[in-house]
Amino acid sequence: MKRTVAFSIGTAALVAVGLAYAQMGDNDPAAEPVDQFGVNIGELIPPDADLAAEQDYLSTSLAPEVDVSGVERVPSARQNVPYRLCEKTPELRAHQDGAPGDRAYRDISGYLSVTNVITTEDCTCAAKVIADLPISLFEAELRDKYGVDVLTPQHTEDVYELYQEGVEIVAVMCGEY
Repeated sequence: MKRTVAFSIGTAALVAVGLAYAQMGDNDPAAEPVDQFGVNIGELIPPDADLAAEQDYLSTSLAPEVDVSGVERVPSARQNVPYRLCEKTPELRAHQDGAPGDRAYRDISGYLSVTNVITTEDCTCAAKVIADLPISLFEAELRDKYGVDVLTPQHTEDVYELYQEGVEIVAVMCGEY
């Protein structure tokens, strides 16, 4: 009972404040929008703005251009399980915190995962979830190559691009990666 009364009083107070605000000053919703500095928002957009160019820019795909014309659906596509539903290894789960090196580890894991699916033509979780050893070996090679103790996303940028291309191929082979 007390909650209902408090809710009713709170609602009534909000409605009263809203009505009082609406009656203050010139609050015509049909008027030109004006920001807190008194600038007419309509003046900021030139009337002859090239909206077609803006639409082209906004519709630009950032995904890599991958030729998948020769890729065919594989028989194991019937058993496809999206990667997000696969049980991850404890090591991969440990690299979800955002600590230094975690993103690089996940980039390498993703690349090895799609490469394994493409190579084995296996769309199941068994092919998608990679054990820690191959990831760690790949990671060690990159650390040696770059002479660093901890990899950053800049070190695995090429690996991530290859992963994205692989995802496009796996999508045709298996369905959702």
